[in-house]
Amino acid sequence: MNKLTLKFRDRKREEEFRADYFAGNLTQVRASLMLGCVLYAVFGFLDPKIIPEFKEGAWFIRFCLVCPLLFASYIFTYSRHFPKVMQPVLFMYGAVAAAGIIVMLACSYLFGNYLYYVGLLLCLMFFYTFTRLRFIGATILCWGIFIMYEIICLVRGVLPQAVLINNTFFFLAFNIAGMSAAYSIERYMRLDFLQRRLIQQKGEELAIALNEVERARHEAEEISKLDPLTNLYNRRHFFAVAEERAAFECIALVMIDIDHFKRVNDLYGHTSGDQVLLEVAGRISEAMRRSDTPCRYGGEEFAVFLPDTDLETAVRIGRRLKERIDGVVQTDAASISITVSMGIAAADPSGLVSVDELIERADRVLYRAKKTGRDRICVWDDDEEQRGPAEC
Repeated sequence: MNKLTLKFRDRKREEEFRADYFAGNLTQVRASLMLGCVLYAVFGFLDPKIIPEFKEGAWFIRFCLVCPLLFASYIFTYSRHFPKVMQPVLFMYGAVAAAGIIVMLACSYLFGNYLYYVGLLLCLMFFYTFTRLRFIGATILCWGIFIMYEIICLVRGVLPQAVLINNTFFFLAFNIAGMSAAYSIERYMRLDFLQRRLIQQKGEELAIALNEVERARHEAEEISKLDPLTNLYNRRHFFAVAEERAAFECIALVMIDIDHFKRVNDLYGHTSGDQVLLEVAGRISEAMRRSDTPCRYGGEEFAVFLPDTDLETAVRIGRRLKERIDGVVQTDAASISITVSMGIAAADPSGLVSVDELIERADRVLYRAKKTGRDRICVWDDDEEQRGPAEC
């Protein structure tokens, strides 16, 4: 920020400040125009008593020139063009108002001249502090008024030398005090603008950081739900989903176990075993409905939660799933033929069967499928403790 003119060296920042300055001070600018118009008109009632010799001329200046100009300026503040010319308009209205008073002074006798000189001092403080002219504009305007006043007084010779010297000193003092006030006001506004921009910037940075933290937290939550090898949901999330849905709808559960998986690890190594698990997980995901929740239950065992599914539908899904999984898996070591065993159980939302009991039932029929030869599906039947293989 330039210490003399107070302008920001960054042109974009200066433009932003001027837009902010206009928005924040438009109401006061309108108030200053209306107040100036009213005061300029009200003081006209003193003209017949103070400058009776120039009463008609003073009224012409007040009511035919200055007041209409001030009122027109007020109306112009509602124009979309006003933001670009606010400072020149304020400068012009100040210059015209002061020039009108100086003309009255020049055309009056000593008594009126001395009293209306005080009106000029009032104008100085009005222009420096209330009209919202910026520091440089207000300074040029008010020193211009001072020079005009001195020239008129010297040319017209309407004041004794001692009175002129006295008035000059008062003028100088008012200008210096007014400059100080205008400088302080604008400097404060600019610093306040910078502070608000800094707060806004930090707020935006904080919002971005919070969004990033929230995104990272969400990603961490999602990652915590997944099995790192297969990218299926893990056992903990599987239980959470099942517990949430079990109370409101029919649910079914399919437990899946890769047959003779230990042999794969023993013959081809754990890397090939991991590749088999990854391929099986992919085939399970491809065969599932959007609403289903497949998970890696542990080791070579998988589970699929089927919401809003009765036992008959679950068996059909299990058959389709088995057809999809069974087959050859290509690993780095060899092409490995795999089959799976399945256990299927279902429950209604009556609450008589808990999620833990449902998992236990599916696990028991899965165990039965493995014990009776593997490569088959066994289904839990509520009418019998267990029913033999539903599909082989």
